[in-house]
Amino acid sequence: MRILSGEPVVGLTEWIALMLLLTVLRFVFMLWKVRISEKWAYGVGALVMGWFLRTLRNLAPSNFHGPEGERAVESAYESTQVLQSNSSVCFQAVQAVLQLVVFLPVLFYISWPLTLFLFVVVVPLIGWMQRKIHRMGPEEESLLEARAVFRQDLGLARKLFCRWSSRYERNHVSGGLMQSVRSLRERGLSTSVRKGALSLTAETVSVLAMVVVLAFCAKLISSGWMDGTGLVLFCSAVLLCYKPVKECARVVPQMRASATAYNVLVRFGNLPKRKPCGGNRDDGLHVDDGRFQYEGSDAALFCGISFSWDRSKPVLLRGRNGVGKSTLLRLAAGLEEWQGDAKMPRDVFFVAQDLELPPRFILQELLKRKSGALDKFIQASGTEKLVLRESLSGGQRARVALLWALASDSSTVLLDEPFASIALADREPLLESFLDAAAALHKWTIVVSHDSLGASVEGRFRVVDMEALVGGGVVEG
Repeated sequence: MRILSGEPVVGLTEWIALMLLLTVLRFVFMLWKVRISEKWAYGVGALVMGWFLRTLRNLAPSNFHGPEGERAVESAYESTQVLQSNSSVCFQAVQAVLQLVVFLPVLFYISWPLTLFLFVVVVPLIGWMQRKIHRMGPEEESLLEARAVFRQDLGLARKLFCRWSSRYERNHVSGGLMQSVRSLRERGLSTSVRKGALSLTAETVSVLAMVVVLAFCAKLISSGWMDGTGLVLFCSAVLLCYKPVKECARVVPQMRASATAYNVLVRFGNLPKRKPCGGNRDDGLHVDDGRFQYEGSDAALFCGISFSWDRSKPVLLRGRNGVGKSTLLRLAAGLEEWQGDAKMPRDVFFVAQDLELPPRFILQELLKRKSGALDKFIQASGTEKLVLRESLSGGQRARVALLWALASDSSTVLLDEPFASIALADREPLLESFLDAAAALHKWTIVVSHDSLGASVEGRFRVVDMEALVGGGVVEG
């Protein structure tokens, strides 16, 4: 204004140079802020994901006896993504607050009546809008849970599409997924539209407040309370304050989403944790008055059973289907937890019926450590080339799993029907080769099997009747 009136503090050229310098400084500062905020965002994402994985690893098995546990895991995973995507909101809020701290004193200096008007009229309106946005928290949590359920159903459908051939069931499951997609789309669209409408309303309130402020300025000028220079300065300060106010309006929904995600993760972190193992590498399997019941089941599977097995001989478990043989192995492996006094061995390698093989390079690393110790079993099982193959049949997967059990550092190996998918003629020779290798490596083996074995092979085992064990029969070690 002084330059235009002919009374400049600095010349026009100097003023332009100063503005260019300030613009460059602003660019450098904002670039530095972007780098810091993104580094912070990805760092927070990595920390939250690490916490999520540790918590998931230590959850008690009972959490997964029903679909609620899977949903809790999926909801927690979705929440980790929300926290990472919204973690930069802290920097946006700090920047907005700092801008207001700088320019609010300027507003009071130029015109305290106008500034009071802003605080009396505008700020309460924005606060009301923020409270409306906060009330959307339960709706966003419900949407997160619905997405988790969809991810769970999608995983089940993916397995079904690979293993089930009947067209009717496949179409029915696919139709259910499409219905879930439509429901999620409608709910997500409704929530996003409401959130966007509230943000736009808050922004519109800010714009209308500026219009009212300008009208109030005109009234002050007409009354002689303000001149043209004061009007320009105040409008400039208001415009500079408008951006941080708008940023604050945008920050609120992100903070609400982050708070919702945090609440979901807190509930996930409060789920029951796995109990520490009570045994050691040299212990056998000792249970005193052991009880176990699946969550949601009407009756206990094991009720007051007691037994003690030492590691002097391998154990062969036999019994009819449904008596609890697989569950007993899961309990011994620490995948389920006894309700009672039990000492399970540590460092257990469990070969389950529905086997999932980890990445094959891990097995190759283990085999390098035990070079030569497994040559006989590798030759007997024909697994030398199978280790490098990506696609394996059921029998080939079982052979690789047996080799993996021997190559592992575990001192105890649990085998649940390990030869069910292997040809009958190969089962007994392969079992003998496995037992020879396990004995050479000082590994204790517990096997669940329905196969009829020859007297020489069966004589190598301590044979346990599972029905007698569950019914209270005496099982000695």
